[in-house]
Parts: sequence; structure tokens; C-alpha cells
Amino acid sequence: MKMILTEARRLAIEMSITDFAGTTSWCERFMRRNGLCMRIKTTTAQKLPHEYERKIIEFHKYVINMRKKLFFEIGQLGNMDEAPLTFDVPLNKTMDVKGAKTIMIKTSGNEKTRCTVVLACCADGTKLPPLLIFKRKTLPKDVIPHVIYVPVHSKGWMDGEGMKLWLEKVWSKRPGGLKKIFISVRSVQGTCNRINKKACH
Repeated sequence: MKMILTEARRLAIEMSITDFAGTTSWCERFMRRNGLCMRIKTTTAQKLPHEYERKIIEFHKYVINMRKKLFFEIGQLGNMDEAPLTFDVPLNKTMDVKGAKTIMIKTSGNEKTRCTVVLACCADGTKLPPLLIFKRKTLPKDVIPHVIYVPVHSKGWMDGEGMKLWLEKVWSKRPGGLKKIFISVRSVQGTCNRINKKACH
């Protein structure tokens, strides 16, 4: 807000506007008129790679050619990705008494508890069961729905063993899952080198 007021006062002088006070209340009204509000910095999103559109088209052509070469059905093509999920994300702002030197924010105690969610779907629209990798050493004692697979990992990551488990528990259980498959992954060294190669043929 200080930067907005400084710039507004500079423009007022430049435009010979003498009755402009440049108060905080004016700044608040200016922000409301222009749909602005105070925000907290969020995490930086991933940057798209250079010439990503051309690379997407090349990848599509590659998959189509492999499908024609290996005679894959449309239901044998799948898209899988994993994403981290945090159980509690406490806010950085809260309401408190003016002048308070220590600000406490109540949480559920699960701000460090997280898991990796692995979701996948087939090219024919079939959605595959989710795989939740918990950051712990033992399985939770809670009753887990049979449509969700819950392994554990010391860091809650999806690694080679997790990929192997996903192939066995999720991918191979779908209709036609026992047929040969073609896998294209973004990190060969980090994924395929640590899974049973027989599961990929």
C-alpha cells in the first residue's frame, strides 16, 4: 500500500493535482475499485519447458506411432501422475489484539503430516483407483476403503518400489491389465531402473 500511495502522490504532482491527499482510506477505496487486496506470497509454480507446445506434439506422435506398432487398444493407454498432499496448511495471518508481540495460530497438529496421491486414468475415460503413499513406517490402523491402496514410505515419496506396487495393485487389476504394456516415464533413472523390468514387458 505504501508503494501505491508513493506512486499516486508522484503522479498527482506530475499532473498538477493539488487537492490530492493520498491517504490510506483513498488507497483502500482504490484497491476495492480495481479488485485488489492484500495477499501472501504463494509457492512459485513450475515453469513450462522451452518450446513445450512442440514437445507435446512430438510426444503425441510418439505415443500414436507406438500404439500402431504394438497394436495397443485405447484402454491400454494410461496417464498417471503423483502429487503431494498436506493434511493441514495453517494460514500466516490471524486476528489478534493490537500491540500483541506474540501471535499464536491454532492448528490440528497435522501440518507436517503429508502423503503422495497417485492418480491415473485411461485414454478411454476409465478412472483407476487412487494410491496414497503415507509418510510413515507402519500402516495406519484406521479402516481403509478397499477401493484405495495405501502403502507407506519413510519420506512419503513415489519411488521405484512404489511404481512397482502401482503396476501390481492398480494398473494390472483393471480390465485387460494382464496384457503387455508400454510405459513412458519422465525419469528413467529414477523410476524404471528401480522396478522389476519384467513388469514392463
